[in-house]
Amino acid sequence: MDKNSIEFQELEELRGQVSLLKEKLMRQQIISERAIIEAAQKGIGKLNKTGKMWGAFGIFAVVYCTVIFHRFGFSDAFVAFTGVFLLICAGVTIYAHWGISSIDVSRGNLVDIAQRLIRFRKIYSRYHLFSVPVLLVWCYFLYYDAQHMLENAESFLVAGVVGGLIGGVIGLKAHFKVIRDTDNVIANINDLMKQEQE
Repeated sequence: MDKNSIEFQELEELRGQVSLLKEKLMRQQIISERAIIEAAQKGIGKLNKTGKMWGAFGIFAVVYCTVIFHRFGFSDAFVAFTGVFLLICAGVTIYAHWGISSIDVSRGNLVDIAQRLIRFRKIYSRYHLFSVPVLLVWCYFLYYDAQHMLENAESFLVAGVVGGLIGGVIGLKAHFKVIRDTDNVIANINDLMKQEQE
């Protein structure tokens, strides 16, 4: 076998090895993309499940709280204020989750999906700028009404504050979990976009 034949054979072997390496890398990238897509879709599914749960709870709270406060004899203005406030809370939750309910990561436009998730996150983040001050105003009127109805309004207020703190801790914990889960999904989408650009 002459020198040219040996060199040609070595070159063909090298080409074969490079081709196998490329194939292996492509397979690894496809597996990696699938894992990221599954993680992102699972995260979105989790967010949607949370949204349905809180939306249903919000609608229940509208009916339950307005009926209970009315039966306890609170003023019509307070009962109406409570109902409207809870309805807005439930509405914002349902509206925020509505924007991400139809996302399919494997078939969708990744830029559009990322924008929808960022919008969803903004709604959740800004929502507290409205809800916390209104809740404080609501607490004032709760105490104001209770003072005119009850002999020992201070005890009622203490019980209300304790209940409010427990509810606030649960609500904030749930809120920050949604933000954290959304950030994880956005990170997955960004990873997918980077892989597509490579």
